[in-house]
Amino acid sequence: MHSVDSNCLNSEREQIAKIQAGDPLARHYFDQVVARYLSPLHRRCMAWLGCSYDADDVLQETLVRSYRYIHAYRGEAAFRSWLYAIADNQCRSYLKKRATHHQRFISEEQSEEQGSEEVCPVAAEQQGIANTVRNLAKTAQEILVLRFEHDLSLEEISQVLGLGLSATKMRLYRAIDAAERHVVKEEERMLATA
Repeated sequence: MHSVDSNCLNSEREQIAKIQAGDPLARHYFDQVVARYLSPLHRRCMAWLGCSYDADDVLQETLVRSYRYIHAYRGEAAFRSWLYAIADNQCRSYLKKRATHHQRFISEEQSEEQGSEEVCPVAAEQQGIANTVRNLAKTAQEILVLRFEHDLSLEEISQVLGLGLSATKMRLYRAIDAAERHVVKEEERMLATA
C-alpha cells in the first residue's frame, strides 16, 4: 500500500513538473492530477457557499486559476493544500461579491419603498444589522458573515481563515463586542436627537 501511495505522489510530482515546464500534454497532465481532488474540492466549496450551482462555478474558477498559476506552485506543501487554498480564496471572493450584490439589492428595494407608509419590521431589523456589520472592520465583517450568515462552526471558520481555534473564538468575540458597541452608540445618538 505504501508503494502505491508513493508512486501516486511521485507521478503527481512528475506531472506537475511537466506542466510547469510547458510540456505539450500539460493540459492532459493537469486534468489527471486534479481529477482525484474534484469531489473533495466541490464539497469544500459547498461547505462555504451552501449551493451546488455556486460551488460548481467557484470550483471551475479554482481550476482555471490553479492551471493558470501552476508555475507559482513550489512543492513546499502538498498540491492538494495548494488547491484548497485557491478554492478557499475563490469562495471568500465569491461571498464578498454576493454580499455586495445583496446589499445593493436591499438598498434599491428600500429606496423604492421609502414612499410607502408601511414599514416591514423584519426588513428594518435586517437593514439595521447590515448597516452595523458594514461599519465594522473587514476582519470583523468576515467572521460575523461566516458565523451568522453562512452558519459555519468555529472549527470551520478557523480552517477558512487559517487561524487556530482560540484565535478564531477571540476574533468572533471581539467582532460581536464591536457590533454591540456600535448598536449602543447608534441608540444613544438617536435618543439624543429625539
